[in-house]
Amino acid sequence: MFSLLSKNPSDQNKNNDHQSMNTILTDLNIDQILKRISAEWDKDLMDMYYSFPLTREDEDYRRDIYHDIKMDDVFTAFLEYHGKIRERKNYSGRKDDAYELIQKQTWYLREIYTYVSSLDALKEKLDKCTISSEGLKTFISYLNDHLSGDEFSSLRTDAVSLWKELSDFHVVLTYEKGRFTLTNGTTERAYDKFLSELFPGEEHEMINPFAGTEYFSNLEEEIIKLFQRKNKNFFKKLDKFCKDFPQVSDDQITLFEKEMIYYLAFARFQRSMSDKGYEMCTPQKSDKKLKASGLYDLALALTNMDSGKETIPNELFMDEDENFFVLTGPNQGGKTTYGRSLGQLVYFTKMGFDVPAISASVPYYTNLWTHFSVEESIESGRGKLMDELERLKPIMHESQEGAFVVINELFTTAANYDAIEMGKRVLKYLIDKKCKGIYVTHLWELSQNSRNIVSLRATVDKDNIQTFRIERSEPVESNCINRQVVKYGLTYDQLKERFS
Repeated sequence: MFSLLSKNPSDQNKNNDHQSMNTILTDLNIDQILKRISAEWDKDLMDMYYSFPLTREDEDYRRDIYHDIKMDDVFTAFLEYHGKIRERKNYSGRKDDAYELIQKQTWYLREIYTYVSSLDALKEKLDKCTISSEGLKTFISYLNDHLSGDEFSSLRTDAVSLWKELSDFHVVLTYEKGRFTLTNGTTERAYDKFLSELFPGEEHEMINPFAGTEYFSNLEEEIIKLFQRKNKNFFKKLDKFCKDFPQVSDDQITLFEKEMIYYLAFARFQRSMSDKGYEMCTPQKSDKKLKASGLYDLALALTNMDSGKETIPNELFMDEDENFFVLTGPNQGGKTTYGRSLGQLVYFTKMGFDVPAISASVPYYTNLWTHFSVEESIESGRGKLMDELERLKPIMHESQEGAFVVINELFTTAANYDAIEMGKRVLKYLIDKKCKGIYVTHLWELSQNSRNIVSLRATVDKDNIQTFRIERSEPVESNCINRQVVKYGLTYDQLKERFS
């Protein structure tokens, strides 16, 4: 067995810590993005977005496959094939719901005919595509062998022959002297008009006994009996077909159909974002420097897109000897949004997808961790500071060397001196573990902690209004408190004027 998600399928689920990933996706608002992506797809899709590839090679493996799948001809071929998968599932459901054996068998024939014809069509389309990824080359090789095998060839021959024979059946129903007769052929007279003349005052519509509801009317049941008597040879062959091929699904094809959606859904989402003016790019591999141009928060872009607001992009550069950004600045200045955009950049890179930026270069990170300030948990009874320390445990684990970490407003309930000291220790620990990341905080003193730390600030314009631009800047004490005092009319002059 091979997989489109991992070069070694047996290792694929070893890194599937659903609870930790759920925290990451929620902190970075990626859960909102994934809900938008997976809304129209199978329920299994979300689960595949909860597991990082284990190795750098697996990340590259996925990225190469995605590069192929997002190309127009491959994307179209897979999207059409997925439509056929849905048809098959519908036919299978109709077969299971049917009560009469003849209906079950004809629905099954539809299902199998769609299966073989859609695989043949997929092969024909992929043969005309330029494929470069190892994963899709492996699948195409398997598909060619599978379709040329004796078992599939026999299935194809019988299914195509029976389907053509069934499709060619055209019958004329005649009612004369209290008797119905059924003959092969066609007539210009409508079936519903015929019924309305026989049974005036009732509503009538044409229902194909082989493709209609699960139940037959009395008239349809008699038509079926007449039809069976006149075409005994066909129904014998159909019965033999169903017995000879009771189960036709191939485990490898089934796995491919499931994993194909992982890429196809994101590719369609990316196309829809591009149509609305939000570009995404393939991140280039980099051993040392993290950089991006036109980086934006994809979740915020979706919200702004729905409301007609603008999403402000930013620039990013982290050199080889730099480990952490410490981002300070005024409240509501875009600090948390910037931190989330970095986390999203790393997440989508690790998953093998394109990223929300004009251009980007991203090194390999062993993992992605987040810690965002949350409301105090009443259930735990520990208080907010203890909750924060408890949530820090997995991040401060010895095995997380080389991870990317996004921290947002840590230790907010502690006194400033304590928060600074604890913040310095967290940063030192992570830097010693060769981690990279960003620490969003109001504690500008953390920027002075180490030569491996870069100070960033959310900027304001000449009128002290937020620009939502993030720039490298020397750490300075924030004047956001003074701005809030002015905003709410609490300066000395404002209070004096009010009380006078």
